[in-house]
Amino acid sequence: MSVAKTANGRWRVKVKSKGLLVADQTFVLKRDADAYEAKQKRALLLGEFVDPKAGKVSLTEVTEMWMGSRAASISTKTHQTEGYALAAHLPTTLGNRPISSIRTSDLDALYGTMLHKLSRSTVMRFRNTLSSLFGWAVREALISKNPVLESRVPRGKGQDKKQEIYPYSLAELREVTADLTAKHPTLGPVALVLGLTGLRWGELVALRVRDVQLVPRPAFRVSRSASDGQEVRTVTKGGSARTVPLADEVVAIVKPLMAGRGPDDLLFVSPRGERLNGPNWKRAVGWTALARGRREHDLRHTAATLWLTNGIDLKTAQTWLGHSTATLTADTYSHWMGTDSDAAALARINAVLGDHTGTSSPNLRAEG
Repeated sequence: MSVAKTANGRWRVKVKSKGLLVADQTFVLKRDADAYEAKQKRALLLGEFVDPKAGKVSLTEVTEMWMGSRAASISTKTHQTEGYALAAHLPTTLGNRPISSIRTSDLDALYGTMLHKLSRSTVMRFRNTLSSLFGWAVREALISKNPVLESRVPRGKGQDKKQEIYPYSLAELREVTADLTAKHPTLGPVALVLGLTGLRWGELVALRVRDVQLVPRPAFRVSRSASDGQEVRTVTKGGSARTVPLADEVVAIVKPLMAGRGPDDLLFVSPRGERLNGPNWKRAVGWTALARGRREHDLRHTAATLWLTNGIDLKTAQTWLGHSTATLTADTYSHWMGTDSDAAALARINAVLGDHTGTSSPNLRAEG
């Protein structure tokens, strides 16, 4: 490195690495030039040096590079969702700026604007996507620091939209499964498996024979997932493998599927022996006509609500569902988690009201 006075009286700093000029900047004041030289020297020694020219790439261009780098490593749905979020919520004025010019304050202001029309949870997801984007830029030496890490989404603003769920009761699940099975005997029972294990569709279709555990107790070992039309990924949406216990009804469905199959063979396959495809499965079992207005994902919600309303604790349900936190489980299913006091209160109300035939309780008759 060197600091030298130029003919016009300014101070020029040349930064070299292994004999190559990697940065060249001019300052009016020598103290600014000295400070810049010291900063670059420290960055080179620590391996944190970032070519100033790299940071001049626009945020939009970096976004395109990042999206391209992820195309083969994440599901198509996730890739599309991230791309849509960035295109929809990243202002053109911000996107056109050099990535090195983006500050935490810019992002804080952006979150505040988004909260005028979006839920806080949506803004939080957008922040997480931005953090991944800027983190990648740091690893690629385009910038030296991720400004998202210190940014904060304000609390108490925005309108969180709770996801509406429509789980089946156990009786309904069995009835619907019977209807689907009558339509397609081999594929109909898949609904019961989904409704009693809480697996995501992509996790179920990626299960192999070796993923079925029969001792010490029946369970699925869930460690892979596969979006329709995509290769199997050795990671689940929750990010880690988990074990999901199997009720006797599920074991009765699964055991015949394992007979004569190799450990790496897929457990659930189409009549042609291929991996199940969601739209094809729905057509084969007559889902639209027979599912009573539910979505396939409501089968996962069915398992969760069956567990939580029958004494399974929140932490266990979180683990079986593969949720990242118990808070996510609680937020999704809080209105299905009745307490003992709820049950006792309802019993008292029913005792006061009498049975549904119209017979009044003694207390009500006395008041009349």
